[in-house]
Amino acid sequence: MTLERIKNSQKLMKIMLNFIDVLRINMFIVDLKGKPVLVPKTNGYGFEGTSQWGILQNLGKEEFLAQFKTEGGILKAIDNFGFQSFAIPVANSGVFPVGYLIVGPVILNKQFELSMYKTTAAELDVNLPDLMECLNEVRILSFNSLRSILELLAEITQYAVRMDLHEKTVPVNSIFTTLLELSMAVTQAECGSIMLLNNITNELSVLASKGIDPQKLENVSIKLGEGIAGLAAQKRESFVINDEQRSNNRIGHLLKKPELKCAVVLPIVKNNNEVLGVMNISTHEGSSRLATHTQQMLKSLVEITSETFGNFV
Repeated sequence: MTLERIKNSQKLMKIMLNFIDVLRINMFIVDLKGKPVLVPKTNGYGFEGTSQWGILQNLGKEEFLAQFKTEGGILKAIDNFGFQSFAIPVANSGVFPVGYLIVGPVILNKQFELSMYKTTAAELDVNLPDLMECLNEVRILSFNSLRSILELLAEITQYAVRMDLHEKTVPVNSIFTTLLELSMAVTQAECGSIMLLNNITNELSVLASKGIDPQKLENVSIKLGEGIAGLAAQKRESFVINDEQRSNNRIGHLLKKPELKCAVVLPIVKNNNEVLGVMNISTHEGSSRLATHTQQMLKSLVEITSETFGNFV
């Protein structure tokens, strides 16, 4: 794929915009000289501040990419305020990248002490109120969440580029597995699985799982319309399972695991309304984000899944 095709790729632009909205993290594509190629129209999530005095201030110059150093197999740049950005290689059918997907800025694990920001701002002649505004916009991520986000973005970007060239060389199963990792990291859930629908047998079977005894899933298949997962696939409807739902006449009789504090079951549906499968995420802990922010988490997961597979799979 030429950089010109990337620049004009509406599919890739749409995916990036939706991931920005869901993840609350900036992302854009630059060429090998650091010049912007595909930039969604957003100035939020720390973009404006770090463009003035942080990681992004050299955007458009070769010095921009020179900031990124390889650490643990990841290209990372970090500025004086602890804001981090990451560069994911974007390649066509060849081996070498034609550009980079830039993701960030983000903060890893936690913010610095306020005194550190005040001191550094004074040393670099950065307006403190502007810094504080930027600080409030930048998302704080755990290492596991960050890793899952970068892995999924790398796979989706590569998949989008190659599908634009009509090359089906990226394994879709790998994308599903990484999607599960990301969803569990975002929700702080301990258990999860993705089941794919066989359109011939109309049965769901497990493709990927985490936090579940593999022996319990061996040779498991669920018919369309059977159980919560089968109902979600048949009706193309998401379900939130918690104590309130156990008295629900429609699905209450299907809830057979009282030890679960909360679970989300959602169909994976393409833009043409074709069902690909079902994702199940659950937690035994009341402190999980899945249990305390269910509706927000559900909205995010639905948007991530629909945009991930809506245009390409």
